[in-house]
Amino acid sequence: MPVALFDLDNTLLDREAAFAAWARRFCDDWALPDGAHAVLVTADDDGYRPRDELFTEVHDRFDLDVPVDDLLEAYHVDYPACFSFPDASRAALRRLRSAGWKVAVVTNGPAFQERKLEVTGLGAEVDAVCVSAAVGSWKPDAGIFVEAARRCGAELEGWMVGDSGPADIRGGQGVGLRTIWSTRGRTWDLDDPRPDAEAADVPAAVRIILGEVLPG
Repeated sequence: MPVALFDLDNTLLDREAAFAAWARRFCDDWALPDGAHAVLVTADDDGYRPRDELFTEVHDRFDLDVPVDDLLEAYHVDYPACFSFPDASRAALRRLRSAGWKVAVVTNGPAFQERKLEVTGLGAEVDAVCVSAAVGSWKPDAGIFVEAARRCGAELEGWMVGDSGPADIRGGQGVGLRTIWSTRGRTWDLDDPRPDAEAADVPAAVRIILGEVLPG
């Protein structure tokens, strides 16, 4: 039984839009000055910056009268609520599973990542979820991919879909999976081996996996 492994942020879910929405709400709640939203989005570094560093900067820059730990606690509640899972992507995953594929989420990050699946209902649309902090293996390491296949009750054969060249594409290639790069409007410019295919969204990736569109 083949597996289709999907990254979470900016592949299955639009993390960029969710963070922007959270940042707008945060600015409104704290009555931050004009330009604060852009500051938050830049400081976020597309999610790669540690959250304690981010909120320490925000706390100090805007002189917020609340401890950094309190800001972090509120973020872990408010931010996941800004996510949504598009109906077209939901239908695509259901079609993939109906065709006999096992589908898993493979994501780097803290255990709190699972909250996004609960909020959006995405957890009900996949066969397994592997979050690096819970598994103890981080993409591109092989362990997290092996564990995802194990949880699906399948061999590690199939596809990896994700937006990160180093984590998703290199990681998938390292364990023998074919790969689809989630482009997000970008052009591949890495020295790493190219992915087998590129896709603008989840439905496009599923069409490639099902053989309805030739990779390329």
